Amino acid sequence: MSNTKNTWMLLVLLISVFLSLRNPAGGPFYPVFTGRRDSTESFYEEAMAEIPRPDDIVNQTLHLFALRGFNPRETVALLGGHNIGKIGCEFIQNRLYNFSGTGQPDPTISPDALNEMRLNCTESNNSSNDRFHAAMRSRGMGESISFHQRLSSSLSSGAGFDTHYYDSLLKGGGILFADQQLMAEENTARVVRAYASDDGSTFRADFARVMVKLSTLSVLTGSQGQIRLNCSMPVSSK
Repeated sequence: MSNTKNTWMLLVLLISVFLSLRNPAGGPFYPVFTGRRDSTESFYEEAMAEIPRPDDIVNQTLHLFALRGFNPRETVALLGGHNIGKIGCEFIQNRLYNFSGTGQPDPTISPDALNEMRLNCTESNNSSNDRFHAAMRSRGMGESISFHQRLSSSLSSGAGFDTHYYDSLLKGGGILFADQQLMAEENTARVVRAYASDDGSTFRADFARVMVKLSTLSVLTGSQGQIRLNCSMPVSSK
Protein backbone atom coordinates (compact mmCIF):
# COMPACT_ATOMS: atom_id res chain seq x y z
CA MET A 1 0.00 0.00 0.00
CA SER A 2 1.69 3.22 -1.13
CA ASN A 3 2.06 6.36 0.94
CA THR A 4 0.61 8.39 -1.93
CA LYS A 5 -2.58 6.36 -1.92
CA ASN A 6 -3.15 7.14 1.75
CA THR A 7 -2.15 10.80 1.78
CA TRP A 8 -5.56 12.21 0.92
CA MET A 9 -7.59 9.66 2.85
CA LEU A 10 -8.02 12.17 5.69
CA LEU A 11 -9.68 14.58 3.29
CA VAL A 12 -11.94 11.88 1.89
CA LEU A 13 -13.02 10.75 5.38
CA LEU A 14 -14.32 14.25 6.14
CA ILE A 15 -16.74 14.29 3.22
CA SER A 16 -19.62 12.53 4.98
CA VAL A 17 -19.36 14.99 7.88
CA PHE A 18 -19.35 17.89 5.44
CA LEU A 19 -22.59 16.60 3.90
CA SER A 20 -24.48 17.03 7.16
CA LEU A 21 -23.31 20.64 7.43
CA ARG A 22 -23.77 21.57 3.78
CA ASN A 23 -27.43 20.67 3.24
CA PRO A 24 -28.87 23.16 5.80
CA ALA A 25 -26.80 25.86 4.05
CA GLY A 26 -28.50 25.15 0.72
CA GLY A 27 -25.77 23.09 -0.88
CA PRO A 28 -26.40 20.58 -3.67
CA PHE A 29 -27.22 16.94 -3.09
CA TYR A 30 -24.76 14.29 -4.22
CA PRO A 31 -24.34 10.63 -3.27
CA VAL A 32 -21.56 9.48 -0.97
CA PHE A 33 -20.77 5.82 -1.46
CA THR A 34 -20.26 3.68 1.62
CA GLY A 35 -17.95 0.70 2.04
CA ARG A 36 -14.62 2.53 2.23
CA ARG A 37 -12.19 1.14 4.77
CA ASP A 38 -9.54 2.74 6.98
CA SER A 39 -5.80 2.59 6.43
CA THR A 40 -3.63 0.69 8.90
CA GLU A 41 -1.11 3.56 8.86
CA SER A 42 -1.05 7.34 8.91
CA PHE A 43 1.26 9.54 6.87
CA TYR A 44 1.13 12.94 8.52
CA GLU A 45 4.21 14.49 6.92
CA GLU A 46 3.23 13.30 3.44
CA ALA A 47 -0.27 14.69 3.92
CA MET A 48 1.04 18.08 5.04
CA ALA A 49 3.32 18.20 2.00
CA GLU A 50 0.70 17.21 -0.57
CA ILE A 51 -2.50 18.89 0.63
CA PRO A 52 -2.75 22.49 -0.69
CA ARG A 53 -1.85 25.17 1.84
CA PRO A 54 -3.66 28.44 2.64
CA ASP A 55 -0.66 30.46 1.43
CA ASP A 56 0.01 28.63 -1.85
CA ILE A 57 0.19 30.50 -5.14
CA VAL A 58 -2.35 29.42 -7.73
CA ASN A 59 0.07 27.34 -9.79
CA GLN A 60 1.02 25.27 -6.74
CA THR A 61 -2.63 24.74 -5.83
CA LEU A 62 -3.41 23.64 -9.39
CA HIS A 63 -0.37 21.35 -9.42
CA LEU A 64 -1.35 19.57 -6.21
CA PHE A 65 -4.92 19.05 -7.37
CA ALA A 66 -3.69 17.93 -10.80
CA LEU A 67 -1.65 15.19 -9.10
CA ARG A 68 -5.00 13.76 -8.01
CA GLY A 69 -6.60 14.13 -11.43
CA PHE A 70 -8.44 17.44 -11.02
CA ASN A 71 -8.37 20.05 -13.78
CA PRO A 72 -8.44 23.84 -13.15
CA ARG A 73 -12.24 24.11 -13.35
CA GLU A 74 -12.68 21.25 -10.89
CA THR A 75 -10.15 22.85 -8.55
CA VAL A 76 -11.99 26.18 -8.56
CA ALA A 77 -15.25 24.33 -7.87
CA LEU A 78 -13.79 22.44 -4.90
CA LEU A 79 -12.39 25.63 -3.37
CA GLY A 80 -15.94 26.94 -3.50
CA GLY A 81 -16.48 24.78 -0.42
CA HIS A 82 -15.05 27.82 1.39
CA ASN A 83 -18.55 29.26 1.10
CA ILE A 84 -19.12 27.97 4.63
CA GLY A 85 -16.92 27.47 7.67
CA LYS A 86 -14.33 29.47 9.58
CA ILE A 87 -10.59 29.98 9.30
CA GLY A 88 -8.21 30.75 12.16
CA CYS A 89 -6.78 34.26 12.04
CA GLU A 90 -3.27 32.83 12.27
CA PHE A 91 -3.62 31.69 8.66
CA ILE A 92 -4.10 35.24 7.36
CA GLN A 93 -2.06 37.39 9.77
CA ASN A 94 0.74 37.80 7.25
CA ARG A 95 -1.70 38.94 4.57
CA LEU A 96 -3.15 41.58 6.86
CA TYR A 97 -0.05 43.01 8.53
CA ASN A 98 3.24 41.75 7.10
CA PHE A 99 2.83 40.28 3.63
CA SER A 100 6.07 38.62 2.46
CA GLY A 101 7.97 40.42 5.22
CA THR A 102 7.18 43.89 3.86
CA GLY A 103 5.41 45.18 6.95
CA GLN A 104 2.48 45.98 4.67
CA PRO A 105 -0.76 44.12 3.83
CA ASP A 106 -1.20 41.97 0.74
CA PRO A 107 -1.87 44.48 -2.07
CA THR A 108 -4.44 42.15 -3.65
CA ILE A 109 -6.83 42.70 -0.70
CA SER A 110 -9.30 45.50 -1.37
CA PRO A 111 -9.28 48.36 1.18
CA ASP A 112 -12.80 47.56 2.38
CA ALA A 113 -12.01 43.88 2.86
CA LEU A 114 -8.74 44.70 4.62
CA ASN A 115 -10.43 46.97 7.15
CA GLU A 116 -13.10 44.40 7.99
CA MET A 117 -10.64 41.51 8.20
CA ARG A 118 -8.47 43.52 10.60
CA LEU A 119 -11.50 44.15 12.79
CA ASN A 120 -11.96 40.39 13.09
CA CYS A 121 -8.26 39.49 13.28
CA THR A 122 -6.17 41.83 15.41
CA GLU A 123 -2.42 42.22 15.03
CA SER A 124 -0.18 40.11 17.24
CA ASN A 125 3.44 40.60 18.21
CA ASN A 126 4.11 36.89 17.84
CA SER A 127 5.83 35.62 14.73
CA SER A 128 3.21 35.08 12.05
CA ASN A 129 5.33 32.35 10.55
CA ASP A 130 5.54 30.54 13.89
CA ARG A 131 1.78 30.91 14.41
CA PHE A 132 1.08 29.60 10.93
CA HIS A 133 3.13 26.44 11.35
CA ALA A 134 1.74 25.88 14.84
CA ALA A 135 -1.78 26.24 13.46
CA MET A 136 -1.13 23.60 10.81
CA ARG A 137 -0.43 21.18 13.67
CA SER A 138 -3.20 22.24 16.04
CA ARG A 139 -6.96 21.89 16.19
CA GLY A 140 -7.33 25.13 18.16
CA MET A 141 -8.81 28.09 16.32
CA GLY A 142 -8.27 31.04 18.68
CA GLU A 143 -9.45 34.14 16.86
CA SER A 144 -11.26 33.19 13.68
CA ILE A 145 -13.14 34.70 10.80
CA SER A 146 -16.04 33.12 8.93
CA PHE A 147 -15.56 32.44 5.25
CA HIS A 148 -19.03 33.92 4.86
CA GLN A 149 -18.21 36.82 7.19
CA ARG A 150 -19.81 40.06 6.04
CA LEU A 151 -16.81 42.15 5.00
CA SER A 152 -18.50 45.40 4.01
CA SER A 153 -21.55 46.76 2.26
CA SER A 154 -19.63 46.71 -1.02
CA LEU A 155 -18.70 43.05 -0.77
CA SER A 156 -20.87 40.03 -1.26
CA SER A 157 -21.80 38.18 1.89
CA GLY A 158 -24.03 35.40 3.05
CA ALA A 159 -24.22 32.24 5.08
CA GLY A 160 -25.62 30.01 2.34
CA PHE A 161 -24.00 27.77 -0.21
CA ASP A 162 -24.16 30.20 -3.10
CA THR A 163 -21.84 32.38 -5.19
CA HIS A 164 -20.71 34.87 -2.52
CA TYR A 165 -17.27 33.21 -2.35
CA TYR A 166 -16.70 33.94 -6.03
CA ASP A 167 -18.30 37.39 -5.83
CA SER A 168 -15.83 38.27 -3.09
CA LEU A 169 -12.86 37.10 -5.18
CA LEU A 170 -13.95 39.42 -8.00
CA LYS A 171 -13.83 42.33 -5.53
CA GLY A 172 -10.52 41.48 -3.86
CA GLY A 173 -12.18 40.01 -0.78
CA GLY A 174 -10.79 36.48 -0.73
CA ILE A 175 -9.93 35.60 2.87
CA LEU A 176 -7.09 33.16 2.21
CA PHE A 177 -4.18 34.08 -0.05
CA ALA A 178 -4.81 30.83 -1.94
CA ASP A 179 -8.43 31.89 -2.48
CA GLN A 180 -7.59 35.28 -3.96
CA GLN A 181 -4.87 33.69 -6.08
CA LEU A 182 -7.61 32.16 -8.23
CA MET A 183 -7.83 35.61 -9.83
CA ALA A 184 -4.10 35.66 -10.64
CA GLU A 185 -4.34 33.36 -13.67
CA GLU A 186 -6.83 33.70 -16.50
CA ASN A 187 -7.68 29.98 -16.66
CA THR A 188 -8.97 30.07 -13.07
CA ALA A 189 -10.25 33.67 -13.09
CA ARG A 190 -12.45 32.75 -16.06
CA VAL A 191 -14.11 30.02 -14.00
CA VAL A 192 -14.58 32.38 -11.03
CA ARG A 193 -16.38 34.85 -13.29
CA ALA A 194 -18.55 32.08 -14.74
CA TYR A 195 -19.60 30.85 -11.29
CA ALA A 196 -20.38 34.39 -10.14
CA SER A 197 -22.45 35.19 -13.22
CA ASP A 198 -25.66 33.29 -12.40
CA ASP A 199 -27.78 32.23 -9.43
CA GLY A 200 -25.26 29.60 -8.36
CA SER A 201 -26.73 26.73 -10.35
CA THR A 202 -23.58 26.29 -12.46
CA PHE A 203 -21.32 26.20 -9.42
CA ARG A 204 -23.56 23.84 -7.46
CA ALA A 205 -23.81 21.39 -10.35
CA ASP A 206 -20.04 21.36 -10.83
CA PHE A 207 -19.40 21.13 -7.10
CA ALA A 208 -21.67 18.10 -6.70
CA ARG A 209 -20.01 16.30 -9.60
CA VAL A 210 -16.47 17.00 -8.38
CA MET A 211 -17.27 16.04 -4.79
CA VAL A 212 -18.39 12.62 -6.01
CA LYS A 213 -15.05 12.34 -7.80
CA LEU A 214 -13.18 13.39 -4.65
CA SER A 215 -15.13 10.99 -2.45
CA THR A 216 -14.02 8.02 -4.58
CA LEU A 217 -10.36 9.03 -4.70
CA SER A 218 -8.03 6.13 -3.86
CA VAL A 219 -10.44 4.53 -1.41
CA LEU A 220 -9.68 1.21 0.27
CA THR A 221 -12.30 -1.49 -0.25
CA GLY A 222 -12.73 -5.24 0.08
CA SER A 223 -9.93 -6.78 2.13
CA GLN A 224 -7.76 -3.65 1.99
CA GLY A 225 -7.22 -1.71 5.20
CA GLN A 226 -9.45 -2.21 8.23
CA ILE A 227 -12.60 -0.97 9.92
CA ARG A 228 -11.62 1.19 12.88
CA LEU A 229 -13.63 1.23 16.07
CA ASN A 230 -12.03 4.58 16.91
CA CYS A 231 -11.57 6.74 13.81
CA SER A 232 -8.38 8.31 15.21
CA MET A 233 -6.69 5.02 16.14
CA PRO A 234 -5.77 1.98 14.02
CA VAL A 235 -7.07 -1.37 15.22
CA SER A 236 -4.38 -3.15 17.23
CA SER A 237 -2.89 -6.22 15.56
CA LYS A 238 -2.62 -7.96 18.93
